[in-house]
Amino acid sequence: MFVLALSSCKKDNDSLAPDALFGKNWYNTRQQDASGAYVYQPEGTFQPMGWGIDGFRFEKDGRFVLYTQGPADEPLSVSGTWTSEDDSTFNIQPDNKQYSTFSILIYSVQENSLKARRNP
Repeated sequence: MFVLALSSCKKDNDSLAPDALFGKNWYNTRQQDASGAYVYQPEGTFQPMGWGIDGFRFEKDGRFVLYTQGPADEPLSVSGTWTSEDDSTFNIQPDNKQYSTFSILIYSVQENSLKARRNP
C-alpha cells in the first residue's frame, strides 16, 4: 500500500499539507483502490453525477465544507472545521449537529487527484 505521508502537517489547523489540497471542491469519483481509498477529483475535472453526492473542501484557515445529498435528494453543503490529528488524518467537526464528527485519512494529494478514505 502506498501512503503519502504529509509529514509537514502540524496539529490544530497549522497545516503545511500540499497546497493542492486547499481551496478546491473535491468529489468522489467512486473509484476505489485495494487499500479502501477513494479517488477524488476537483470540480471542473470531474462532474459528480447521480445519487449520492460525496465531496469536501478544505481551507487553510481550518474551515471545511462537506458536500452531500440532502433529505430531498438535493445537493447539500454542510460547513464545519478541521484539525489535523497526525501527518495525514484530519478530524472534521460539522457545524450542523445533525452530522457526526468524522475523520478523513489522506493517502496522496496531487493537483487534480486526491486519494482519501472517510472514517465514521
